[in-house]
Amino acid sequence: MDDILVAAPTRKELLRVRPQLFSALHSYRLQVAPGKVQSQPPWKYLGVKILEQTIQHQEVQFPKSIATLNDAQRLLGVPSWLCPYLGLTTVQMSPLFNILKGDPDLSSPQKLTPEAQQALEGVQQALSIHQVYRVDPSIDITVFITYPDSHPTGIIGQWNDKWPDPLHILQWVILPHHLKKIASLLIDLVAQLIIKCHYRCWQLMAADPARIVLPVERDTFEWCLINNVPL
Repeated sequence: MDDILVAAPTRKELLRVRPQLFSALHSYRLQVAPGKVQSQPPWKYLGVKILEQTIQHQEVQFPKSIATLNDAQRLLGVPSWLCPYLGLTTVQMSPLFNILKGDPDLSSPQKLTPEAQQALEGVQQALSIHQVYRVDPSIDITVFITYPDSHPTGIIGQWNDKWPDPLHILQWVILPHHLKKIASLLIDLVAQLIIKCHYRCWQLMAADPARIVLPVERDTFEWCLINNVPL
């Protein structure tokens, strides 16, 4: 059985619903081993460690070599899943995605290029230093759009001047490596990213972001808003 995460506003309420959850699982012949129940932080869930305020990734080991396209696809699954938590941009990940090009046969020979190996080392380094924060329900959600390497990257976060670190990053959002169509303007990519960030906010918090911050002049944005259909 997969991991189950149960959350509630208070510990008292959580303890109240836990017997009901176990009973419901037992009715479907699903067993929960008492030794597997985690009631204190850090909670280990789907490859991450949930602490009191932050979320960190558990250690990940990448293979040093691959032999086939199937190996490459399995390898790429981990960094792709980690991207929202590590702040890695599309440009930084491109060497890894490039090894999927070529013969589509899963048994076709494939190997890590020096560039792909360097990108993997970047992922490993990001794992050791990056973390994201848990949501504070009392603070509005803000989406920040940045342009590192001229590729739009979104940050879903919360800002509070009273925090030691005023910006709490909840997730990073990047566009797919292979877009469905080639966008001729940067603002087209920004529009796609805003839509993706908006959708992700609904997945995470079931709410719209309170504000979206763009690094453009107001006059420029207003012109783009009028002339860009997706935006």
